Amino acid sequence: MSDSWAVPGAQSAPATHWPPTTGSGTAGRSRPTGPPPNSAAYRATTSPDSWRAPVRPVRPTYEETHRITPAGVGGGAGVAVLWFLVTALLGVDLTSTMWVMLIASLFAFAASWLLASYGDRGAATGVAAVAGAASALVGLVVEWHAFGGTWILW
Repeated sequence: MSDSWAVPGAQSAPATHWPPTTGSGTAGRSRPTGPPPNSAAYRATTSPDSWRAPVRPVRPTYEETHRITPAGVGGGAGVAVLWFLVTALLGVDLTSTMWVMLIASLFAFAASWLLASYGDRGAATGVAAVAGAASALVGLVVEWHAFGGTWILW
């Protein structure tokens, strides 16, 4: 077999030593790896700037066009908390307060979707977080009363 690749399980030829020994006494020396000293490539590699690292193409950097900043998240959360406090005061009893809070949550989620699509995504994150917390609070209150035997939403 003259190929270096063999079928698995096939017998391989015995290993040989590299570099091959010849009669000129080159058995212990290694072969040159660079360009010959009289070529233009050799002169280019031995220029005064050859000690610097090779110049590689710059990798592209992808930056977010609308970054999420802590100020945006905090501002969105603050406005959403104010929104839920004002809307919670519109209810006259527990049932109406829960319904008003659920409807306010839907409006807050719609505002968050619009902010994420067309505005500040940090503010959208803050609004969505507070709207989720308000919806969870409404769910807990309704569940607490449901386990107590009264369904407050009807």
